Amino acid sequence: MARPDTATVLDTNNPNPARVCNALLGGRDYYELDHLIAKPLLGSQLATAMAEARRFARRAVEYLSTAHQVTQVVELGCGIPMSPDIGEIAAHASSTARTLYIDNDLLVATHARALLTEPNGAVAQIDLTDVDAVLAQITAAMDPAAPLAICLSGTAELFADAPAVLDTLTCQLPPGTWIVFSHVTDDIAGDDIGRAVEVLGNGGIAFHPRDRDTITTMLAPYRLADPGLIAAHRWRPTATDHDTLRPLHPDAWDLCAYAAVGQLPR
Repeated sequence: MARPDTATVLDTNNPNPARVCNALLGGRDYYELDHLIAKPLLGSQLATAMAEARRFARRAVEYLSTAHQVTQVVELGCGIPMSPDIGEIAAHASSTARTLYIDNDLLVATHARALLTEPNGAVAQIDLTDVDAVLAQITAAMDPAAPLAICLSGTAELFADAPAVLDTLTCQLPPGTWIVFSHVTDDIAGDDIGRAVEVLGNGGIAFHPRDRDTITTMLAPYRLADPGLIAAHRWRPTATDHDTLRPLHPDAWDLCAYAAVGQLPR
């Protein structure tokens, strides 16, 4: 998680979206002021949705790596790395896999560079709303002849204009590009998500859940792989090399996060 504005100086006096997310996911890279924001949300519908969305992204990258030989992954809004990260999963499937982590937060970029272990991995600090800069970095780091996936999971909620940003990016991505996408919604447990939005907002973190129709429109240019746009924990929930734990959220329950994998037509 990162703010829409690119941070160039580490700020330890205000809650940080990436650190709050880390606290909600059970990490250790946060300060007490971040924990104060996260604490009332621990165990909440939002925290569960975020955790399942992260697990979905891992499964999706593993699926694309093995079923579609995708060897290049760009994670937009990577947040503070938590193992196994997207790059580790891609590298496990192919020794030549390339991973590019892009985030606008200095803290995130610093952590990512320090923890980066993949030989073909790179980190860039870029404002994600600066689509030209994002595309330039992708072009510089990736092989245009090899399959490419863009991972946007747990990030779009932090941008008021996320649908427009994704549309601009999609229009300039090469045909055949895959997307791994998840998004928190207030279609499910709307009151709980509303309270979470208020808690985050009180900490200076704007959060924008979106409904199914909006998310469907955001993904309209992509041909979605089965099972389409679905609750994150229901997207191909079989155990993988990197996700052998039982679901955090029973399959019979609803989850306030949608997820999908899609490909731009060739």
